[in-house]
Amino acid sequence: MWVLPQLQRVCFIALDPHRVRGVGNNLQDHLEIYVQQQCTQPITLYKAQKPFHMIKIGLEWMTLFTGYGATAHMESGGFIRSRPGVAHPDIQFHFLPSQVIDHGRLPSEIEAYQVHVGPMRSTSIGWMKLKSPNPMDHPIINPNYLATDIDVWEFRQCVKLSREIFAQRAFDPFRGAEVLPGPQVQSDADIDAFVRQKADTAYHPSCTCKMGTASDPMAVVDSNARVLGLERLRVVDASIMPSVVSGNLNAPTIMIAEKVADIIRGRPPLVDPGVPVYQPPTLETQR
Repeated sequence: MWVLPQLQRVCFIALDPHRVRGVGNNLQDHLEIYVQQQCTQPITLYKAQKPFHMIKIGLEWMTLFTGYGATAHMESGGFIRSRPGVAHPDIQFHFLPSQVIDHGRLPSEIEAYQVHVGPMRSTSIGWMKLKSPNPMDHPIINPNYLATDIDVWEFRQCVKLSREIFAQRAFDPFRGAEVLPGPQVQSDADIDAFVRQKADTAYHPSCTCKMGTASDPMAVVDSNARVLGLERLRVVDASIMPSVVSGNLNAPTIMIAEKVADIIRGRPPLVDPGVPVYQPPTLETQR
């Protein structure tokens, strides 16, 4: 597994551990795998990643802001439930018309398409801590991926459901051989081994400065994002989430920042009673 060496949006502040001992604990992230299918038609991004085409794409974007360079090519995605009875979708898909190798550091080798897929509410909880008093040293990070049986099971479902989607009739004109995990990976044990070998971070580290009440020994900030036990210090980023959200972090983190900015400026909450908001029964039943 590949772990992001410089975690973004994970706040780690060197506070007195006796006063705020939750700092660095409760680390949560979205782990994902790629399920790749060879494409029988030349309609993917394979040719676009050749050096000559990349130069053309870059020039078009720089001069006209159009073309392949004007999009991240992940316009398609979706959320599904891993099993009946789940309160709201717990598996996320991103579809990409290309083969991704090593997070895009290496060019694709064939015409292919893929989904990035992973559970949204994994139960494995990690931690991070300072390596030394030197602020230039990277922290010690243990995401503790796949530490629970349910997380392992959910990743099996991710593979099986992705294969089911790619087997649909709509893909018949384009479907070639499966690239990842590959036709040799069929049993649960094979899938588990593939996941442990190939799973990568989805760049969603969060929750290491948990929001909570003063009675919660692991809480770091209160409901106004103020650090418990200290004055004139707030944390305003994805680290204050008590649990990772069921999706990408960007929009929720912007919302957190807008909300705390309103609190600091004394503005009343923005309330629209006509907008439905999902209310989970309890945090425990979500997980």
